[in-house]
Amino acid sequence: MILKAEPDKALRFLEDNFELFRTLYRLQLEHSIIGRDLFEEATEEKADVIVKRMLDYKLVVSQPNGFRINEPVRGFLAFLLNEFKPLLPEELTKYRQAFLELFKRIQAFRDDDILILAERLDAFYQELQEFLENVESNTSQLLRNSQYLKANKGEIPYSERVRRARHLIEYYIEPLNRILDVQKKQSITNLLNQVSAYVNVERFNHPHTGIRQRFERLHELLREAEARILRQSHVVTRELLPLIERLQTESEILSGWLYFLERPFLHEVPVMPARRLFTLTGSNIGVGLELFLQQFERRPAVIVLKEEETAPVNTRQVYFNRRHYQQALKAAAPVGNYFEWCYEAMQAHEAMPTTERFLKIGSLLFEEADEYEAEFGEGRIQLQIESAVFDLPVMEVRRKAQETGAQKSTAL
Repeated sequence: MILKAEPDKALRFLEDNFELFRTLYRLQLEHSIIGRDLFEEATEEKADVIVKRMLDYKLVVSQPNGFRINEPVRGFLAFLLNEFKPLLPEELTKYRQAFLELFKRIQAFRDDDILILAERLDAFYQELQEFLENVESNTSQLLRNSQYLKANKGEIPYSERVRRARHLIEYYIEPLNRILDVQKKQSITNLLNQVSAYVNVERFNHPHTGIRQRFERLHELLREAEARILRQSHVVTRELLPLIERLQTESEILSGWLYFLERPFLHEVPVMPARRLFTLTGSNIGVGLELFLQQFERRPAVIVLKEEETAPVNTRQVYFNRRHYQQALKAAAPVGNYFEWCYEAMQAHEAMPTTERFLKIGSLLFEEADEYEAEFGEGRIQLQIESAVFDLPVMEVRRKAQETGAQKSTAL
């Protein structure tokens, strides 16, 4: 890239037209490329000489179907504005392959050209710095996106907020947590721990002074990386996931039901006409399944333990693999006893079956109401999960047949 101006002159031009570059940056963030019509709209109040200089200085480059901000400038603006597009896990996992390949080459080095070993150590250092910065930017942007959904309760429809929340969990937050989880063998954090153990030895044992210094520098960054990754993992598990989960239970109707169930003897029982068939519309119905099942739940008397009798419990969170159960339900349909199927599927797949996990599996039917139809049958079934006993109706579930435009959808 050859600039047709001195660097300080290009920077002054960027400063003088910063609001224009802010607008172009946000357009590119949203659309990946700035279409020609959007570019013309953004620059219509600017003189032609401004547009020409943007292109001459290589701050903006022309594309066959529009324009884009040159990548170094885009990164600089992202840093200044602190606005990023969350990275997909596929974009972050590329670092693991780079780390693994460099680590193997560093380990395999014998007494060949010492210069190539130094360059590989420098490359690993730079790659790790970039990875840490991307993870921190990614986590902060996901947190801002989640807080935006929380703050705009009145402006975004409830069903849309739930849809966006689930999208963030499934495609960004849970995969990010797996990447950062040191307990998982294929995670980036686990690999970095292996590298750290090797580097810790080589920083003392390598015969070449310059290489020892590079190992020492990399070891310091790896120690810092461990603390930084741990902080980001805490943000994911302690802030992001709880915030997103709360978004799914903020319906005014659900909140009212929760208020009633907490104090059932202080309020009149709401009128709930008994109906055998009822219609489900929208994905937000699924989040209320817990309230539906609570009426069948019988809990034993609470046992209070003395302080010396209590024992620490494993509070590590195990994430719900929603897609696994969705595929399993499709393969199993038709199901003669839906809640019994949910119980058996949970026992087969979950290492620690819980009431909360059973409710999530049961909500799949309500979330996929457009694909399934259900009918209550005769009899009931009792299921015991942890300390709770559920007395549940028998319900047959089957896939909906192909419907014509004249047919009405079968109600659940």
